[in-house]
Amino acid sequence: MKKWSIYGTIISIGVALILTGCNSNNKVGDDLEVYYNDHILPIQADIDDAWDEFFRETDSLSDEEFYEVYESDLKPELDEYYEELQELSPETDDVRELHSLYLNANDVFYKAGEKEVEGHYRQDEDLLAESDDLFAEYDQLEDEFLIELERLMDKTGAEYE
Repeated sequence: MKKWSIYGTIISIGVALILTGCNSNNKVGDDLEVYYNDHILPIQADIDDAWDEFFRETDSLSDEEFYEVYESDLKPELDEYYEELQELSPETDDVRELHSLYLNANDVFYKAGEKEVEGHYRQDEDLLAESDDLFAEYDQLEDEFLIELERLMDKTGAEYE
């Protein structure tokens, strides 16, 4: 009888540990879904739309007009989006670390975009080369973010839209 009591206790502890682990994954998964689906995807879509609209509107402008529209219209809009991204505060450590990767990548992208616009305005090949290097760095950082995103999605069973 004593054996069964010990086995029962061990099984109960095992089940409790498994359920606790699952609950932790679900918390991370839930946080991840909210973070990515409700925040990152919509903000990123808005940023992409802002850039697309900017390039459509400035297609036939001189370099000086292009730069003026960037400074007066697009840059303030992008600043708002980047501020919104900075203010995001995921609930779990795993998603906070993922968000840090995202912020690092977007910081590099933002700097690359600034240099590209200024390089075109000034017709400065060095600035354009710097922006190309930064865009290459961004691609690498974005890949790191996407790999970690997929790893967390697989680990937690989270899904993105």
